[in-house]
Amino acid sequence: MPNAAYRLDDTRTYFGPSKAFPENVIIEADQTFTSTQPPDAVNNVTDARAIQLDVKYNIATAPPLGSYTPRLADDRIGYYPNIQLQFGTDLVRERQVRMIARWNLARHPMVYYISNTVPLQYRDTIRSALLEWNKAFAKIGYPQAVIVKDQPDDPAWDPDDIRYSTVRWLTQSNSGGYAQAGIVFDPRTGEMIHTSVVIDANLVTFPYLQFEDITKPLGEAAVRSGFGAREAAFAAGAHQSAMFGLAALQAAGDVGPSEVPQQYVNDFLRWVVMHESGHNWGLQHNFIASEAYSAKQIQSKTFTDQYGLANSVMEYIPANIWPKGVSTGDYFQTVLGPYDYYAIKYGYAAIPGAKTPEAERSTLLSWASAWSDPRYRFAMDEDVDWGTGHAIDPRIDQFDLTNDNIGWCEGQLKISDTIVRSIQRRYMQSGETHDALRQAFGLALAPLFGCGSVAWHYVGGEELSRSHIGDPNASPPLVPVSRAQAKRAFDLLDAHLFGTAAWNVSPSLMRQMVYTEWVTDLPQPAWAYDPPARHDIPLTTIALKLQRQTIDAMFAPVLLQRLDDLPLK
Repeated sequence: MPNAAYRLDDTRTYFGPSKAFPENVIIEADQTFTSTQPPDAVNNVTDARAIQLDVKYNIATAPPLGSYTPRLADDRIGYYPNIQLQFGTDLVRERQVRMIARWNLARHPMVYYISNTVPLQYRDTIRSALLEWNKAFAKIGYPQAVIVKDQPDDPAWDPDDIRYSTVRWLTQSNSGGYAQAGIVFDPRTGEMIHTSVVIDANLVTFPYLQFEDITKPLGEAAVRSGFGAREAAFAAGAHQSAMFGLAALQAAGDVGPSEVPQQYVNDFLRWVVMHESGHNWGLQHNFIASEAYSAKQIQSKTFTDQYGLANSVMEYIPANIWPKGVSTGDYFQTVLGPYDYYAIKYGYAAIPGAKTPEAERSTLLSWASAWSDPRYRFAMDEDVDWGTGHAIDPRIDQFDLTNDNIGWCEGQLKISDTIVRSIQRRYMQSGETHDALRQAFGLALAPLFGCGSVAWHYVGGEELSRSHIGDPNASPPLVPVSRAQAKRAFDLLDAHLFGTAAWNVSPSLMRQMVYTEWVTDLPQPAWAYDPPARHDIPLTTIALKLQRQTIDAMFAPVLLQRLDDLPLK
C-alpha cells in the first residue's frame, strides 16, 4: 500500500504455545501490524488495514567453538558460502572471507528420522535415496556418514527438536507439489547444526496436473529470488517433465492411457530426495551438469545405472525420454554423478597435518582445479539468470540434457508431435471426460516452452569457464558461440515456433479439448472451483504470447549490446 507505514499493534499481538528442548526453544507469536492510510482529501475517509502473521521464533544453542575447523570455499565448486569480513590486514583484494557451510562429520554422522507422516509405500525409496550419499563419503573414509531411522514410538519425540534431522510429508490444498531442504548453520564457522527435507504429497500425484499448470508459466523469464522460490521452480519443472515423460510413454503405447508405473514414481521421488538431501550437505545447484554426457551415453541403461543422466544430482534434470525406436537409459537420475563425489571430497575429505583453514589452501586449490573436465564442471543459480540478461552461456540451463541440447530439443519436439497425433486414439476412453485430452495436449506443448528458451539462449551467447589461471586444459573465460550453432538454434525456432508449419493442430482435436464443469453449490461456487476463462484451449493466444516473449528476449538491450561487442572478441 503506497505511503502506508505499518507498526506492531501490541493490543492485538500475543505469544502462543512455546516448546523447550535441550538445544533449542520455539516461541510462537501471533503478531498484528496495523496501518492507517492518510485521509482521502475528497471523501475524508481513513483506511485502516492490518496484516496478521503467525511467527515461530526458533532460538538454538550454538555449538562449542574449537570443535570444528572451517573450510575455505572455491568458486569452481558449489557450496553454500558462509561469508565473513577480515580487518586484520589491509593488504587484501577484498575483505570477504568465504567458508563453506557443511556438516561436522568429525563430531557426528547425519542421522535422518523419517516422520510417521510419510506414506509407507515411499519410505524405502526415501531411505535408499538418503543413504546413496554414503557411497561418496565411503571413498573419503566416512562409510556411515548417513544413518536413517524411523520416527521413534515415543510420544515425547518432536520433529521441532533441533537435535533431529527429519524428513516430513505434508498434505496441503492447492500446493502444486514441491520439495525443499532446510539447513541451519553457525554463522561464526559455517558448521551445520540441523537439516531437514520436506515433501509435499502432490509431488507424486501424476494423473491430475491441469492444463493451466503447464501453460501459465509459458517459459516466462521472470527472475526468481530466494532459495524457496528456486526450489519451488525445481519441483514444478520436475513434476511437469515427469508428466511429459509419462505422456510420451502412453503415446508410444508402452503404458496404458491411465497407467502410472510405480517404479516410474519411485525413481522420480528418489531423484528429488537425493537432490534435496544434497543441499543438506551444503551443495548448491549445478546447472551445467547435464552437459557432461552425450546422447548416446544416456541412451544406455548400463551407462546411466553407473553414472546417471548428468554429472550431478544437483542439476534440474528432465525425464530421459527419446522418440520411439531410440533406446533409453534410466528415466531419472537414480545415482550420484561424478561431480557429486568430487564435491564431497572437496568439502569433507580430511587433509592430514592441516590445523587451520589457511593450512588447507594449497591442497584445496589443487582439488578444485579440474573445472575444464566436463565431469567436474559447476555453474550455479546466477548463471541461469536469463531474465535480467546476466546469463550468457547456453550450455548452462535447466531441464535440458546432453552436450548437444539443441539436438536433444529436436528429439523432444518429435515426441511432442507424437503425443498430439495420438491424443484422440489414446485418450478418448468410453465413459470418461475430455480432461485427459486437454491435459495430454498441454503436456505435448511443454517442450516448446522449454526448448524455445534453450534455442534463443544461443543468440549472442558465449561459453563461460570458471577455470583459474594455470588450471589444466583451461579454456579462455569467454568463448563466443559459433555462428553455425546460433543458426542451428534459430532454425529450430523458425521450424517449431514461428514457421508456417508450427502450431498445426487438427480442428477435430481442438473441438474435443474441454474441461469438466464440476460445481455443486451455485450461485456461490465452492472454494476449490476455479475454472479457466474459456472452455476451449486458446491456442492462438498461447502461440502469440510465446512468440512475443521470445522476440522480446532476443531484442533485450543487454543482448543487443553483447551482439555489438562480439566482433571485438
